[in-house]
Amino acid sequence: MYYTSKRPLVRSPKPDLRRLFVIGLFGLGLLAVAAPGIGLVVAQQQPFPIREDDPVIPNEISGALKRAAQTYARPLDGVRWTKIQLLRGSDHRMYQVQGVNRRGNKVEVEVTAAGRIVETEEHGIPAAEVPKAVLETLKAKLPQFEPVRIEAIYQTEKTQPVSYGFEGRTATGAEIEVYITADGKTFLN
Repeated sequence: MYYTSKRPLVRSPKPDLRRLFVIGLFGLGLLAVAAPGIGLVVAQQQPFPIREDDPVIPNEISGALKRAAQTYARPLDGVRWTKIQLLRGSDHRMYQVQGVNRRGNKVEVEVTAAGRIVETEEHGIPAAEVPKAVLETLKAKLPQFEPVRIEAIYQTEKTQPVSYGFEGRTATGAEIEVYITADGKTFLN
């Protein structure tokens, strides 16, 4: 054989099938470990959090959320806003902003388009946090009623709830919501 190049002829080695197989298995193992983690990160991002300074949210609503967090510090402590929606059925534009507070409870704030805070609610209140007078009124009016969910309702810039809401079923199985003032004196429905 004659070669025109001064470099020595180098043969390519045979591919080592065992080595390729091991590298392929290692790659698949990495993918199997990483894929669930990637899915978890994507799932944790849903629903996307709402920032009070988001340019999509009107300035009046953004300002109201900041004021609400200061006024209603207990239910809105550590709140992470997740959803905003326009409420229907009112003569005035009203928004409901939903989130989750530090205790893991769902919270809702209703705000007018002008930025007035109408109501703040914290859902998932334990019965131990409901005033005794409220629970006594509930038992007196509906002795067979066992609430499934309890909410505290804040209004008029008061730092304590003005009323409590109870959801559940009656003895006949009908779903009802009952509201009682925080002093326990008035059954609101």
